[in-house]
Amino acid sequence: MRLQEEYIKRHNLAFKPIYYVKESNIILNLHFRPRVIVNIKWEETVRHPGYYVFTFWNPNHNGYLDGNNFVELGDPHYYQYDEYAKFIIRWAKGLDFTPVKFDQVKLAIWEMFLYCFDGWIAEHHLEEMTFRALDTTSSLEERSNAVDEFIEYLSTYDSLVSDIYSSEFRKYEYNYADWLTELIELYSGQHIKEV
Repeated sequence: MRLQEEYIKRHNLAFKPIYYVKESNIILNLHFRPRVIVNIKWEETVRHPGYYVFTFWNPNHNGYLDGNNFVELGDPHYYQYDEYAKFIIRWAKGLDFTPVKFDQVKLAIWEMFLYCFDGWIAEHHLEEMTFRALDTTSSLEERSNAVDEFIEYLSTYDSLVSDIYSSEFRKYEYNYADWLTELIELYSGQHIKEV
């Protein structure tokens, strides 16, 4: 537990902290598919104050064909250090979409991978193996295990695609902004839906 979280819990405050991160991501559930990835990154500069950059990414259907698995949605948004917290709160309050819970990030990323490699999966007749993780009648653990099994299969039989999954998709699992999903849930009053 982070120091801020411990203090808030100890004093029973109805407040969620905002973290000043070097890089973090969240994935938003839209009312339609595919999802949107929000990337927050701190940019250092030599002669001027640093700033935060917010970029929004969408998976590209069959992006494996041109090596462009994600496309940027609109222009990046830039915020100075002292504008960051104010922007985060305003953005969280005005958001119409819910973020993916931390324990479901792996499955959300898996869906994006399938979206980007749809044609490749069909060409290699791997539909049955890949779509087991999307079976919502299975438990979260069973679905996660199905993803792991397919990744293991890929690492054995197609190391190139396995490397692409590891470098271009799994990176969104790292530094997932669970603090921001909690903040959005607090301000929006919405219960975050499961994947």
